[in-house]
Parts: sequence; C-alpha cells; structure tokens
Amino acid sequence: MSDFKQLREDLSAICVLYVEDEEKIRDETLKFLKKIFSCVDSATNGEEGLKLFKEKGYRLVIADLKMPKMNGRDMLLKIRKIDKGAVLIVMSASDSNIDVTTTVCDAYMNKPVMFTDFLETLESLRERLLSNPA
Repeated sequence: MSDFKQLREDLSAICVLYVEDEEKIRDETLKFLKKIFSCVDSATNGEEGLKLFKEKGYRLVIADLKMPKMNGRDMLLKIRKIDKGAVLIVMSASDSNIDVTTTVCDAYMNKPVMFTDFLETLESLRERLLSNPA
C-alpha cells in the first residue's frame, strides 16, 4: 500500500457521504474521514442519506446496513440507480455481506473497522474514485 500522505493527497478533493445511526461510531468515524477527505457530510439514517445524495451527489458513500427509517441496503440500491459510478462501501457489524457485496456495494468492511483495513480498501478503490470525480 502506498503511504497515507499520498493517498490523502490523491483523494482529498472527493466528496464523501457517511451514513451511520449510532452517534458515537459516527462521530469517531467522521474524525477519521476528515483526516483524508476535505468534503465529508453525514446522515443518521437511510432516508436522510438518500435525500443528501439526491441534493449534492457524492463520489463515495459509506453506510451501515442496520439503520432506522430506511436500511443501508435499500438506500445503496437507490443510490446505485441514480449514479452507477458512485463508489459504495458498507461498514457494518452485520454479517449480511453475502448478498450485499456483489449487488449493492464495491467493498464491505466488518465493524469495528481498523484504520489500516480502511486505508487498504481506499487504496484498492483509488482508481475508481479518481476515474470520474463528482
């Protein structure tokens, strides 16, 4: 994996939407995401996340699966219909990645997510993220 500084330099201008209903996890993850990306927004459920996506469009969406109002899977399916080029990452403690990874998202990460694992995932998606910036 290339170094963090280079990854941050390459990806810093990408706008990210992070959707997570658990406040403590959301706050901690947002701190981390803001170390990489200069444009980071968050939502607390799938309905709110979908609304933000429709308003702003994002190159990268990171979402939990189990959330109130609209679950992450349904939200990501709707986002995929709106923008086939958006890069979608599921970050969940749920073990329902069987059907999710091939149909809904580009990467699946089990919580708790380690810093290095997240960076490796971003590294593997770097070319997709940079190929068609929003």
